[in-house]
Amino acid sequence: MSTTIPNLPENTEPPPGRPSRVWWLIVAALLLQLAVWTVWLVVASHHKVAEVPLAPQAHR
Repeated sequence: MSTTIPNLPENTEPPPGRPSRVWWLIVAALLLQLAVWTVWLVVASHHKVAEVPLAPQAHR
């Protein structure tokens, strides 16, 4: 008894399809996240934070 699907030729490959829309959403989300992190780091590099001592300095 054969296990092949009737009316389907042997050794056929699935038709080439477009990438799923979910993949495009994932790629867009990753690119958006990369852009936001880049902007965040550029802005942070232009606004230096003053160093705050953890312990009060002793009077000399």
